[in-house]
Amino acid sequence: MERGELARRVFEAGVVGAGGAGFPTHVKLAAEGIDTYLINGAECEPLLTVDQHLMEAEAPRLVRAAASVAEALGATRAVFGLKKKYRRQIDALRAAGGEVAEVGNTYPAGDEVILIQEVLGRTVPEGGLPLLVGAVVNNPETLLNVAEALEGRPVTHTYVTLGGAVASRGVWRVPVGTDGAELLAAAGGVTEDDPAYIEGGPMTGKYRFDPHFPVTKATKGLLVVPRTSALVRYETLDVERMLNQARVACCQCVQCTLACSRNLVGYDLEPHRIMRLLAYGPMGLPEVAKQAFLCSECNLCSGLHACPMQLSPRRVNQVLKARMREAGIRPDFPRREIEPRREQPYRQVPSHRLVQRLGLERYEGPSPFRGDLRPSGDLTVLLKQHAGVPAVPCVAPGQVLEAGALLGSPPEGALGARVHAPLGGQVVRVTPEAVILRPAAAGQEG
Repeated sequence: MERGELARRVFEAGVVGAGGAGFPTHVKLAAEGIDTYLINGAECEPLLTVDQHLMEAEAPRLVRAAASVAEALGATRAVFGLKKKYRRQIDALRAAGGEVAEVGNTYPAGDEVILIQEVLGRTVPEGGLPLLVGAVVNNPETLLNVAEALEGRPVTHTYVTLGGAVASRGVWRVPVGTDGAELLAAAGGVTEDDPAYIEGGPMTGKYRFDPHFPVTKATKGLLVVPRTSALVRYETLDVERMLNQARVACCQCVQCTLACSRNLVGYDLEPHRIMRLLAYGPMGLPEVAKQAFLCSECNLCSGLHACPMQLSPRRVNQVLKARMREAGIRPDFPRREIEPRREQPYRQVPSHRLVQRLGLERYEGPSPFRGDLRPSGDLTVLLKQHAGVPAVPCVAPGQVLEAGALLGSPPEGALGARVHAPLGGQVVRVTPEAVILRPAAAGQEG
């Protein structure tokens, strides 16, 4: 199969990154000059176990799909990057004929810049993409969706870890558009009297107080934690209040910079200087503000790990990036030789220590696969579950659709992804944001 055919099939199936920003996968797979296809199986966020399950249960299929993708890209190597503690998954992938590179049990080992440096010995340029060093990176669930696309099936479901304060922790396969509250019910309900909800992982996920939200292709976890936890306070604090705290309370101890994972990679990112910029305002150097574009938002700099003043340089960087983009400012970093800092091996953050620091150790433990979840209510299938522009709907209320039917496509030439019906059923409502689908009763789908 040629690269163009691979990208076409992946686009038609609506494959996006299964996690993070949901970058459209067909764009990555159209890249030229690639010599390595790297499957990121580090899964470093605490409590999330989707990729661990898939690498063990679907190892032969993942290895075959990785070989097909590598061949289409013209790459000479397909390699899985896993934490060395994932012994069952490593054994399964190797038994299936896959190449596995082992990395340490640290956070954030799953940052693709860090993984590329660890596995390939190459450093992605500041502000650049992995393709600049000859690599394309996907995670195992994304690769599984690529395998489905090569067999003519679109993305209709996602795998989600249900964890934290729920009665039965585990991994479910869930139709896209399912209400988060239905996931919690499948897990036996919430065991916390005053809960907050995390869509994703505790370090980089989205914090919510209402469990009613639609699952997307990029939803990897739904975790329940006490509303009174430090995690919730950090991630839900009013932005202006947080900025004011940063202006007056930062003591310039540089602990945030010492902990910064991108600084250790060798990037010119010093969070303490960005915090200083807030205090000095117009007297600050604009090139310092642009450093924020280098931040991976791993959250190690905040009071959850590094900051003794209980501040969050990560959220400051988020605000700066958003405001610079609104002002039309884009990252522009000169190309230079980048070497990891000599102290990098000694400043790694052990994952188990991070879990303890976050107060999440009581939620660790087995997280078995519990099968498919069949929703009882309507599905809210968002038309923007990915980086780029929303898909334009191509269905109307009253239409009866089969599972996998096309609901919308991005405008011609725009960055985006197709969206499909997760289950057979009837279209109830169509808005610019979503298609509301009422699934047919079990056994009555077209």
